[in-house]
Amino acid sequence: MKLVKVLSMILVLTMLVGSLGGCSSGEKKESESASTNESITVSESSSNNPEEISAELTLWDASWNETITPGIIEKFNEKYPNIKVNVEFFPSDGMSDKYLTALMSGSGPDLLSINNEWVSTFATSNGLLNLDKYIEENNYDMSDFYEGAQKGVMFNDSVYALPYRAETHGFFYNKDLFEQVGYSEMPGTWEEFLPIATAISENSNGEISGIAIPGGEWGNTSYQLINMILCGGGSILNEDSAECTLDSPEVIKVAEFFVALHREYGVVPSSILENDNAAGRTLFSEEKVASYMSGAYDISTIQEANADINMATSLVPVFEGNERKTIFAGWSTAISAYSKNPDAAWLLAEFLSSPEISVDYSTTFSARKSMQTHEKYANDPLLKNLAEAIQYGEPLPVIPQLTQIRQIMYEQIQLALSGDITAEEAMREATAQINDIL
Repeated sequence: MKLVKVLSMILVLTMLVGSLGGCSSGEKKESESASTNESITVSESSSNNPEEISAELTLWDASWNETITPGIIEKFNEKYPNIKVNVEFFPSDGMSDKYLTALMSGSGPDLLSINNEWVSTFATSNGLLNLDKYIEENNYDMSDFYEGAQKGVMFNDSVYALPYRAETHGFFYNKDLFEQVGYSEMPGTWEEFLPIATAISENSNGEISGIAIPGGEWGNTSYQLINMILCGGGSILNEDSAECTLDSPEVIKVAEFFVALHREYGVVPSSILENDNAAGRTLFSEEKVASYMSGAYDISTIQEANADINMATSLVPVFEGNERKTIFAGWSTAISAYSKNPDAAWLLAEFLSSPEISVDYSTTFSARKSMQTHEKYANDPLLKNLAEAIQYGEPLPVIPQLTQIRQIMYEQIQLALSGDITAEEAMREATAQINDIL
């Protein structure tokens, strides 16, 4: 059994190098055009305000931060003028591959901007610095971070990164299409939503679908299925992540609904088996679907594609009788275990996660609870609902097998969407396969 688990761990790391790519939260494609070789150097010196620490750091950052990070580093240098920061930007496609390869080879930067889903795998590779010592020595208070953010950066009860960005899925809907069938806003449950989706599809003779859900890409499909499972009172693993619970009645009920949206009710695009969430966003922008689930990062893309669309956002619906829960996603700054300047790196990580800076640095929402009502979010009706949703966020299990688990879920639910097996059979087979790798 121990040998099986060791081999499983090796497989996980291999899969991540080969297939774990990008931002699971669906960053805009145009951000991916940035060169991975581009770097900037930002440094300020001031003889009137010398600092004890003098160092040169390299930060690997996401390409969608290209227009943001230089200004943030300038503010950092106002406080720490003798710490020189070099920043290299990477697109979402291939980012995790590059990061993991560097960490496993003992090379790479001093700091990395990472998706919280990668923390367990990167920590397992011994590539990240355990931050417990710095948190204790600096009396660093983690309590202002959302609970999901705190859980997302912990592995084996230790902290491996400092959060700065938080998000979860919300619900996007076309107000005009809703009003055409007699509804002024999105209801709170999936049961109440189904008649709306059905009416929209029937009212347009099938030319407009009630909702777009992905079924053709493992990351997006598993993400949205898990969101619905959480809103139905289910989970993918038990409390200690030792056993799969996809065969529970709660999960099977949700999986049956997910599949029925396509096979029974016909309220999703016929191209579901080829679609990812970007396809859903495009169909929504073209007003060919009335609703879909996604995050705040999609707002500007939709508005650029269709400036006249009358859209609104809401919380993701729940299934009747259940509490609202959705996946808490986020980004954090981690320090490489191989950094030659860990003290200076800590100062930068701490700065990026500070309340006001995290608002400026994040392209979605700050990971700080105290910033939820910041004017940046509160004054925008589209962002306000999505900011509210973060408090219901729950991180995915922080285990190295997570990628495999989501791949298995995708493969099985796609068979059900295709009609080859039932939704119940899909969840029972997924449970068996997942238990074999835990």
